[in-house]
Formats: sequence, C-alpha cells, structure tokens
Amino acid sequence: MIQFPPADPRSVPNHHPALDTLTEYAAGQLRAGFDLVVATHLRGCARCRSEVAALETLGGSLLNTIAPAPLNANALAATLARLDEPAPPPPARNLDQLLAGARRRWIVPGIWVAPIDTPHDPDDRVFLLRVGPGASTAHHRHSGAEMTQVLSGALSDGGIIYQAGDMVELAGDDAHHPKVAGDQPCICLFATQGRLKPTTLAGRIAFALAGV
Repeated sequence: MIQFPPADPRSVPNHHPALDTLTEYAAGQLRAGFDLVVATHLRGCARCRSEVAALETLGGSLLNTIAPAPLNANALAATLARLDEPAPPPPARNLDQLLAGARRRWIVPGIWVAPIDTPHDPDDRVFLLRVGPGASTAHHRHSGAEMTQVLSGALSDGGIIYQAGDMVELAGDDAHHPKVAGDQPCICLFATQGRLKPTTLAGRIAFALAGV
C-alpha cells in the first residue's frame, strides 16, 4: 500500500487546471483517466472546487431552457420491469483506494512507477511516479496531452517549481525533462494521451521497464 504524507491545510495550490479543462470535467466530458487527475486536484483546491460548482450550476440552468421530451407510452412499464434485474455492480473505488492500492514497479533505486486501475483508453497511461531527491525523469516527448498532479514533494519543469497540490497541463507537442526540486522525494499522478516518447537510449530502456 502506498502511503502519502498528510496534506498541509495551509497550503494553497499555485497552478491549476485550465478553465476549459474544468468545464469538460463539470460536464462529465473529460477524457477518461484525465478526470482522475482533475478530481485529485479538486480535493485539495478550494478555488477549483468553487469554479466547478459554478459551472455545474450554470449547466443545470441551461438544462431548464431545453424543451422537455415526451415520455414513451411504455416508460412506466419499462421502469417497473427493471426492478427484477440483478443488482448493479459495487461502486467504484474512491480516490484514496485507487491511489493507495496501486502496485509499485521499481525502475532504478529511488524511482518507481505504479499503474492506476481506473477506466481509460487502452492507448493512454494513468500512473503514479515517485522520483527520489536529486533525480529526474528521462527527456521525452508526448503522443498527446499530459496532466500531472503533484501529490508530495516538488517538481521543477521548464524553470517553474510545482509544489504539492499543483497541477500541470502539457500539449501533445511539448518536450521536457522534469526534475525533483528540494531534498524530498516527489510523487506525482500522471495521465498521458498515448505513450511517452523518450529521446535517449537510457530513456527508452527506463520507459520500457516502466510500461509508460
């Protein structure tokens, strides 16, 4: 089981999902797997929770402007018939269960990856990555979009420091080489559209071992 240090209630994220991303999340239209990253960010970000609540309220108001559709003549009978159907499957695991239940796969000393068992496109990747102090990920490009939520420690990318609670969004044409900032390990939750594309031989070997 993966254990995370307790969140500091005084901390306030400095980097947030884009408004378009929050809008898609509120409408239930965000790409599967990426929605888990946004949900994890929302849990620790009052500002983004407030924005999502406002977007949901707006969406509900827009529904009231749609003309109601008439029910089929057999709607009641069809509903009553469903009472005899088997019970629905158990509810999906919550965020804590998903993250804590991930199984670590050590790549090199100080670095492990843990795939997350949540619905997503088979070509996408959703995983936890832990990198020790002073280490970095391999330089790589993307097949598509990438979302990163910092869960603990700090990450340096493109001259910007991302602390625990921050979320980073990158487009498909970005290339980067994130490094751990500070003297603590960094654990991040990632969702990537397609597989990552390492640009060095060492990176190709590491990514093949990690399955990302």
